[in-house]
Amino acid sequence: MLRFLDVLGVNVLCRMVNRKKALILWYHGISDEGFDLLKGFDERHIPGSLLRKHLEYLRRRGYTFVSLTELVDAIDNKKRIGKSVVLTFDDGFANVIKNAYPILQEFGAMGCFYLVSDLTGTNKLLWTDYIETVIRNQKQGDFEFIFKGEKVHYKLADKKSYEYAMRDIKTKLRAISDRERLEHLEQFKNYKLDDVPKEFVMAGWEQVKKLDPTVLEIGSHTRRHPNCTNLTSDREFEDEIYNSKIDIEKNIGRQIKHFCYPAGSYNDRVITRVKEYGYKSAVTIVHGFNDENSDVYELKRMETNESFLLFKASISGSYYMLRRIKAILR
Repeated sequence: MLRFLDVLGVNVLCRMVNRKKALILWYHGISDEGFDLLKGFDERHIPGSLLRKHLEYLRRRGYTFVSLTELVDAIDNKKRIGKSVVLTFDDGFANVIKNAYPILQEFGAMGCFYLVSDLTGTNKLLWTDYIETVIRNQKQGDFEFIFKGEKVHYKLADKKSYEYAMRDIKTKLRAISDRERLEHLEQFKNYKLDDVPKEFVMAGWEQVKKLDPTVLEIGSHTRRHPNCTNLTSDREFEDEIYNSKIDIEKNIGRQIKHFCYPAGSYNDRVITRVKEYGYKSAVTIVHGFNDENSDVYELKRMETNESFLLFKASISGSYYMLRRIKAILR
């Protein structure tokens, strides 16, 4: 279907319709060539060659690269945005600096790099990557996870069964309060990790500090990457959302104005805190475009993976049109 959207000119038509709207592209890591550990599972790290292909395509189609600050200022002042694009990178992986940053410089592209501040400059893994790595390091057989006092057993036998265990454990932990999530993660602390993909390594503070902010701005992605709607107390909100901002500012010597909701988890209460703590914008994982009427604390983004056809359909808007049609038909 994605190929038909391209071949039949639907992408061209939709791109014309949406030409006065801004794109915010959503990336995580930009890997070395040949990294295929996540292929067909959760392609959150794409190779640098594909990022280059994205930027070449955008440039040929007449998009203007702008910074997130420029986009937010335009929205705040009700200015027409035009055919512009911002790149965003969640979590703070070191490979963004190694592989994405030089490509952004080459193309004159601009982006925002959202850091999980407690992990930056450490050898710790993002909690979701940690769970995946623990599971991948297990031999085939029974794996036990204790959830809310009950034993959950996973039979690890093939690629699909390993991936099911990863997904199910992460889903369960996202569904409980942040305090409970941290308590449940304690059961993994004694597992020895023999094989940690270098793509999961976080950037160091000195690396971040040296980035040109006119190319890659820095934003906050909380301290420990909780689902923000699972935060239950004033102390938790301040610790995760405000203290992350303060920690990053202390380490890089620049003001932090932009926030990213981990896993796209937010509500009115979370938005209120983000505003109170001095952030000027926040990005979601809601798919779509942005214009002068967008809410700067609910900015929409376009997800990317290893499918270039999906990329073309997404940035044109045809993919989301197709999804809406399918939903209506159901």
